[in-house]
Amino acid sequence: MQSFRVLVLLLITLPAMAQIEPRLFEFGPKVGINLNSIAPSDTVTYSKKPSFGLQAGFFTRFNVGKFSLQPEFIYQAKGTNMSRPISAKHTYRYFSTPILLGYSPVKHVYIEAGYERNWALNRMTTVPTLNKPYGPGKSSDESLIIGARVNLLDMFSLFSINLRYVHGLRNVSELKSGNIPLEYANRSFQISATYTFSEQYLWNKKFGVKKK
Repeated sequence: MQSFRVLVLLLITLPAMAQIEPRLFEFGPKVGINLNSIAPSDTVTYSKKPSFGLQAGFFTRFNVGKFSLQPEFIYQAKGTNMSRPISAKHTYRYFSTPILLGYSPVKHVYIEAGYERNWALNRMTTVPTLNKPYGPGKSSDESLIIGARVNLLDMFSLFSINLRYVHGLRNVSELKSGNIPLEYANRSFQISATYTFSEQYLWNKKFGVKKK
């Protein structure tokens, strides 16, 4: 978390200005890392550690004045590493469609909030064999998102950095410890980068294709 704060402060305080302003419609690829955990119920004692998961996909973005609307289509992995009450690695793979509304209080910086729908790609229908990760017990999940986006400046104006907290709203587990249901809800801190293909086209049109 400390490194996230340092990164945001450095990006905000850079004196250079972006050479291309946001267009009405933008699109491009997105890649990033999730720092994942779960919020368990209080009925039993849990011992868990955060886990890392990848995300990758495609984003679109609509810009109107200081506002933006950003639908995304991504694959991502969530979950945790648990030693009690059931020792296992929980890896929840999803196809996700987050959609975020952004507002820019400072040029190139957007505060964002939104909703995410997730469809499980590795739903667990039976208890996995030894050394196999546990998948989610439910076929879908829903989350709320809050975060910030920083459009990088000067020569990197085609990139954006996204920092988010994603709060799962549903219990995604169907496991039991004896007769006690184990209830898990997803939690994630995410850092990702997007690259704007539409702005690359405008950049090449204005400045020409770079040659070695």
